[in-house]
Amino acid sequence: MRILILAILIVFVSCTYEPFLEIELVIPEPHPFEDAFSETFWFTLTYFDGDSIKELHIPKGHRRIVVKVRAGSLAVFSFRPAGELGAIGGFYEPGDDKRVEVIPEYGVFAEMLLNAASYRAEPVARLSVRSVLEDVPNLQAVDEVSFMEDIFNGTLGYGITLNDEYIVRLDSIPQGVWVSERYDILSFETKSSGELVSLLLYPGVYRYAEVSRNLLLTIVVEESGEYSNIITEVPLW
Repeated sequence: MRILILAILIVFVSCTYEPFLEIELVIPEPHPFEDAFSETFWFTLTYFDGDSIKELHIPKGHRRIVVKVRAGSLAVFSFRPAGELGAIGGFYEPGDDKRVEVIPEYGVFAEMLLNAASYRAEPVARLSVRSVLEDVPNLQAVDEVSFMEDIFNGTLGYGITLNDEYIVRLDSIPQGVWVSERYDILSFETKSSGELVSLLLYPGVYRYAEVSRNLLLTIVVEESGEYSNIITEVPLW
């Protein structure tokens, strides 16, 4: 009789407990380069489902996808436009709405967490991005090295180390309108080639496209404040 009751309980628990949830991921608006070039991108989706990292190809024209993530832990999502441009990011944690909008402002932080999860998944699964956002509204400001150390060491409660913004001065940019790949980062215009351009940026990688000349400006800002830039042709998307 006890064995029968135990068997019934096991079946009941297995039927009622769902270790995974279905989450709908939504890209809510076109990428700035899609608007600028009248193009439609495909995406590479990389995500941490609370247990392991997975990757999917998202064809052109698809802006919604449903994935399964582990219940009770943080999930992290990163969409790479055309597989190589700056990431669009989003997160799900227990209690959140199961419809997650991914946005450029969260891309860098999502990539950082994916990198951390590739080394040690458990500390990332326990993280609350909601709590981080309460302390640091602009996730771009988070110091990556210190944050990853704090995740692994369990010392986030002592405070989050932030990067400084740095003035980036460029004087070799061709004339044109340079469209930022992120809506939260301002685009700029140069009236003449060689005009001095000053930008205030956190450490990271930034891209700007000049449509009429089919040029792509990439700026890399180091945590030390040093920076470099390169101008190439826009790749085939």
